[in-house]
Amino acid sequence: MAFNGYAQDADTPQKAQTQLKAETEKPALSARQTEQARMEALAVLIKRQQYQQAFDLASRMLEDNEGLPKFDFQYGMAAVESGYYDQALFAFERLVLGFPNQPRYRLELARTHFYLRNLIRAEVEFNNVLKQKPPVPVRKNVMLFMDRINDLKRSVESKFVFVLDAGGGYDSNINSATSEKELPKEELIFPVDIALDDESRETGSAYWSALANMAYIQPLTKTSAFDLRLVASNRNNSETPIYDLTTAMAELGYSFFTGPVKWRGAGRYQHVQLDGEELLNSQSFIGQGNWILNKGASIGFGVNYGISNYPEDDDGDITQQQFNLSYASAPKKDNWKLTLIFGSDSADESSNKHNGKTYQGFTYQSTSLMSQRTSRYWLLSVLSNEYDAINSILYSKLRKDQNATFGIGWRYSFNSHFSVRNDYSFTHNDSTLEANTYQRGKVEVGLSYRF
Repeated sequence: MAFNGYAQDADTPQKAQTQLKAETEKPALSARQTEQARMEALAVLIKRQQYQQAFDLASRMLEDNEGLPKFDFQYGMAAVESGYYDQALFAFERLVLGFPNQPRYRLELARTHFYLRNLIRAEVEFNNVLKQKPPVPVRKNVMLFMDRINDLKRSVESKFVFVLDAGGGYDSNINSATSEKELPKEELIFPVDIALDDESRETGSAYWSALANMAYIQPLTKTSAFDLRLVASNRNNSETPIYDLTTAMAELGYSFFTGPVKWRGAGRYQHVQLDGEELLNSQSFIGQGNWILNKGASIGFGVNYGISNYPEDDDGDITQQQFNLSYASAPKKDNWKLTLIFGSDSADESSNKHNGKTYQGFTYQSTSLMSQRTSRYWLLSVLSNEYDAINSILYSKLRKDQNATFGIGWRYSFNSHFSVRNDYSFTHNDSTLEANTYQRGKVEVGLSYRF
């Protein structure tokens, strides 16, 4: 698709040839005259739709002309029409930042995002163009793209994504433990306070983490597909290796559309190690539905049913059930999503009943595009837990928790593959038991590479 409402008639081939020869046939020209001849030749190549030749010429001119509006536009056009979408993105981003009220620049930026399959960003920019009330032919072209975006949202395309992420930071409480030195006798079955050793108390530590995430989607029909997802992560703490965490997850799913609703079912297996020792294994079934509304907002619902077993505890198996319901705003510069969560963990053995619980809560997340390359987010998560029984081996009171987490962060993308992020979070867990009342703060800086 092209925005023909802005197109101009091409110059004659004879004029193009004359301008293309300017820099080679007139060596006596000044540097300014030579650059002007190149600019004119570039313009002619664009008008003649010889985009690959135009991109080759513009690439040689980039160092001396990058940042000039006329050059950036021609370079961007040559790049996007030749399939060099990352290079086009840089050019049109500069133009939109410098001339936010120029609809043509924003149109081309939106089109570039569309070709990169950044559908949310493309939709945001196309909507911004429509707000500027462009001419009727341009508006029709925009609506064609918007219709195509809606079709893509309701169809399935082959996709392979691999993400590598490395980060480091500081965690004030790596073991989510109390800062108190002892457990009060009022909560215990014993008539005296119990002193806590260092490993059972709040421990702060610097850490580094690494994550690899792979997703592959293979269409079966236009509206159905299977997908495979693999995630592996590792976190090492500098203070002590006792709470070093390694996880691996594999998920195989099948999805299909029925009208505006996308359905997905999947099986998941997860393995977790703590300090190199096997901690738990879980198997679960996931069912999801996502209903895309007419104006782009969506309603989601899901169920997760699974079993977790702890190799070191023969009676520790837990059956888990979770339900969620969410509403997400239509893609814009500022986006938000609210998710309601309900669930229960049931102990398989009566001796382990105190580890069973019911819970409910919500998560609210807001994301904003600060510029063409920078986004920020904040989230609030609140969860209430009530356990099924008293842990009579140690406590005289039933455990109930109120957990609240607030997070904020930003991400800067150097291009469609490479980005840097900075995340902050604070958690407060208020419990009827002192051992489970804690506060936790984290700050992390990370780098991500996606292809």
